Amino acid sequence: MKPVLQRGSACALRKRGFVMAYLIYSLNMTLNGHCHHEDAVVDQEHHEYALELLHGSEALILGRHTYDLFAAFWPEAATRKDLPKFMQYLAMELQSIPKRVVTTRPLEFPWQNTEALKGPDIENTRQFLSEISGNVVLFGSPALAASLADASLINEYQFLLEPFVSTSGKQAFDGAKVWQRLMLLDAKRLNRDVMLLRYASGP
Repeated sequence: MKPVLQRGSACALRKRGFVMAYLIYSLNMTLNGHCHHEDAVVDQEHHEYALELLHGSEALILGRHTYDLFAAFWPEAATRKDLPKFMQYLAMELQSIPKRVVTTRPLEFPWQNTEALKGPDIENTRQFLSEISGNVVLFGSPALAASLADASLINEYQFLLEPFVSTSGKQAFDGAKVWQRLMLLDAKRLNRDVMLLRYASGP
């Protein structure tokens, strides 16, 4: 019988020897806390950052809206000769990594290596994370991230602080119900205008 996971238990279970994924949440976020896919400086450094993050991970989790945005572009990008090599490398990594989409709707034309995790609750996602011992990445997906944060399933937060004041998109962690204290791990410049801030979940 699997242990029942309570809030704040992910790190505790690791210490006690239970298998549990180390979930890294990566989010492009404007200076006023919005997250919209067009409000980002997406250059070579940004693509190389994403590639490195995926390369060290066992799986990728996406909410349905973020998945639809990715699936509209990346499946064909690996073979597009008009794209730079760094984009093709990222496309190939996205193609090969196992992907899970938290959704209430079926995936009509699923991307290669993609399966659905039934939502909107996160119990199927929790089960999936309990079966993996390595890193798992969550890109974007602010509503899903809020639910996973409330359940203390996110181990590390990586915020790419974008140089915009935005009026579009969701507010980061909109809908979150649990107050949390994070611990700064690192802060560095990703490119000329973007800062990468890494935080660990609180004790």
